[in-house]
Amino acid sequence: MNDRFSMGFIGFGEAGFEIAHGLYSAGVTRMCLYDLRTPDPDRGALVIKRAQEAGVKILDSAKQVVEQSDMVISVVTPEASVPVAQEVATHLQTGQIYVDLTSSFPDNMKMIAALVEPSGAKFVDGAMMGSLPIYGHKVLIYVAGLYAGEAARILNEHGMNLKVVGEEPGQASAIKLILSIATKGFEALLVEMLLASHHYQVEEPVLLALHQFFAKGLEPVVDRFVGSDAVHAGRRVTEMESSVRLLEKIGTDPIMTKATVQRLQWSASLNLSEYFGGISPGGYKEVIQAWENIGLFPKVKR
Repeated sequence: MNDRFSMGFIGFGEAGFEIAHGLYSAGVTRMCLYDLRTPDPDRGALVIKRAQEAGVKILDSAKQVVEQSDMVISVVTPEASVPVAQEVATHLQTGQIYVDLTSSFPDNMKMIAALVEPSGAKFVDGAMMGSLPIYGHKVLIYVAGLYAGEAARILNEHGMNLKVVGEEPGQASAIKLILSIATKGFEALLVEMLLASHHYQVEEPVLLALHQFFAKGLEPVVDRFVGSDAVHAGRRVTEMESSVRLLEKIGTDPIMTKATVQRLQWSASLNLSEYFGGISPGGYKEVIQAWENIGLFPKVKR
């Protein structure tokens, strides 16, 4: 990367700080930021402290950041992503790269692309896929858009970990939200499970039993759970209804468990047990193929 390369951040919370700090350690010294919180005596103190630690100059406006940056990264809140893009787009110039890492809705990413691209700047949709406090600027970031490859090449030269997943804005952010169905859902399931476990004072044996499911890694779990769901969802409804009653008995609202009953009932309604002859398929790909074959959604071209 050219030593004259410059990076600008719109927003400078945890994400902006971790990325900037890592890039600074990797030799990127021309960085600046604009954050609405900076003038606030209370909220701005942390922004100022982090900026000093990461070697980032604080500017007074988004316009100034754009004027001083080859690449601008938006790390504001998702609800602010479109308004920020509307403001920034009026200042962007041909050749600049605008990367949105806000975990926004895919349609919003398309909207932002439509705002940015008339300026001649290059838009990149991005989604951070791991913990920034753990991985720092090396966290896996999926990127999409016509210029995702260019952004990946530039930033990966300085130790970042961008992976191109498509040419359409919104594809990267869609992956983030889809993955959240499992990660945030599992978080909620764990909370519900531990509420019941603690009531019966059985946290340790419950967690030990749960650990056994993942002893060989995630891939076998996906194949086993999804394959088994296709054939055995119906008979598992009764078990989960008992789990609902258990939670209600101890005064815990069975929010996630009731939802599990509904999803199992839906799976059973597909009659895939008959489709597979009562034998669980070998993996999740066979189940997806079955979903396609029964017309659940159009067959995907491969």
